[in-house]
Formats: sequence, structure tokens, C-alpha cells
Amino acid sequence: MNTSTDPESPCNDDALAAITILRYHEQVDTNLTGSDAETYIRAVQAVFHAQQEDRIGLFSIVNHPPRSQDIYAPNMPSLRHSATLIALRQEIWSVLLYRRSFRLPLYGTEDCSQFDPDDNADDYDWANRILVWCAYALKFCFGTSSENCPEAENHPKARAERWNALKTFEHNWDAHLPPHYKPLAYRARDPARGQYFPKMWHANDCQVLALQHVELTRIVLAVHGAKDRRLGIGAHAAGLALEELLRGATRKICGLALSNHQDQPTMVTAGVGISLCGEYFDDPGERQAIVDFMADLERLHAWPTSSVVDALRSAWGGGP
Repeated sequence: MNTSTDPESPCNDDALAAITILRYHEQVDTNLTGSDAETYIRAVQAVFHAQQEDRIGLFSIVNHPPRSQDIYAPNMPSLRHSATLIALRQEIWSVLLYRRSFRLPLYGTEDCSQFDPDDNADDYDWANRILVWCAYALKFCFGTSSENCPEAENHPKARAERWNALKTFEHNWDAHLPPHYKPLAYRARDPARGQYFPKMWHANDCQVLALQHVELTRIVLAVHGAKDRRLGIGAHAAGLALEELLRGATRKICGLALSNHQDQPTMVTAGVGISLCGEYFDDPGERQAIVDFMADLERLHAWPTSSVVDALRSAWGGGP
């Protein structure tokens, strides 16, 4: 902790890697500790702050260290690159699980409207872009600490431009999906046979995690956009359509995870999606499938799920 916040050498790669490991254990140990104190968030903030002051921060993670070069050649060494991505993903999970503000400093602006499906970006580059897009969407929708949010960013015109850029990326992704992100195989959900989630097989874990974060961001943007809807004719239908979108996105997140169930991050991401939208499922069989999924997540990957399941059962009226 002292090393990571030392102003003389704040960008310690080993410290950042250690912090992400300790932060992971802090998250999975909530069954023992009773709560997630987020003790290490200030240390992560300090490292992010120092990196971005050195102009090698969040924006540089969009492009991974070239695999054709020595790993020490890029501006951001691969250890720091990997640890930064993990820290960013951990923060995304925490914001969504606890419905709190985004606490990592994101300086400058990211033009999410820039989208070229024909460029040379590989699976990892696209996954990193999606994580950054998700981070900016959470910052926009959940807010951030005042010291990390310039006053100009809250100007109505600036917010409108950022909202349009975030939605433009979503539209472009749906309309121009990179060809290598298409599934190798797909099986639709079949509730009559007890198959409540679709199955999608992809080339690697990286694609799965990226596609899950697309759906998580879609959920956040859809709910935030619904806040501006007014009462009147069509409001009820719009509400029903929103709920169906939330269910559909959650089913896809879970289906992606089940097709890749040996990978802990993808399973945890699905658990985060369930914590957001599980309340909107009303079919008893589908509810049971959600509870079974959460049980597998805790049994196979030691991720605590009991508090989420208890909250869902309460929201469902006591079952299943």
C-alpha cells in the first residue's frame, strides 16, 4: 500500500499486480468477512492517476503490447498492461454490483464514436476497446468522485455529446460486428427442454468476455436512457420492451458463460449481469436456472453469490 502511493515512484508494476491479486481475494472473501471493504481501491486509484499523468494510462491499453516484439519494448510493459486491465475489470464489476460511482480516474475524453471494423485490430484490441467503452459508460451513468470529474464534463452539451458517442459505439458494434467475433456455433434457448439460455461457442475467452461487456453496457445505457421517458400513451409498452431487453441481454451473458464455464471471469461477469437484471425474470423454470447458475458459480469458482440469491428470492416473492 505504501509503495503504490509513494509520490516518488508511484508507477510500480509489481505493486499494481499485487494490488489486483489482493483486491480479488477481498472480493471473494466476503462470505468470511461479511462485506467488501474495498480497502485497495485507493492504491489502484494512485497507480491509475500516475500512469495517466505519464500518458501511458488507460488509453494505451486499447492496443495490447505487440506480440512480435520483446515484451519490454512497448511503452507499457506487459505486466502493467495485464494488471491494469484486471483492475479496470474489477472496478467495472464493483460499480455494477454495488451501484456506486466509478472511482478510477479517467482523464481526458475517449471518442467512442470512432469505429472501424476493417482496421487491423485483433480480438484483444477489440476486447480492450469494449472495456474502455464500458468504463466510460459507467462513469457517465453512475458518476464519479468530484475530484476526478472536471466541471466542463457536467455541462449539458458535453453530456449530450458523450451520450451520443456511447450510443454510437453500441449501434456500430451491432451493425458492423467484426467478422472474427461471430460465433463458431449457436444454439437457441429452448425452455420446453429446460434450456433457458442460448449457447454460443466462440474462438477464445477474450471474445466471450468482450461480448459479455457489450451486453452489460447495453443494459446500463438502456436503463439510463429510460430515465428520460415521460408518462403517457406508450409508456407502459416502452417499459415492457425495456424489461424484455434486460432479460435478453442477461440470457446472452449467461449463455456465453455456460459455453465457457471453465473460465472464472466470464462466469463472474454473468453473475454480475444476474445481480442487475435477475429480478425481471418471472418464469419459475428460468428463475431456477438462474439460482442453479449462481450455485455453480460459487461451487466451481468460489465467487460469493448467497447475498444476491437471497435478494432475488425476496424480489421474486420467496421462490424458487
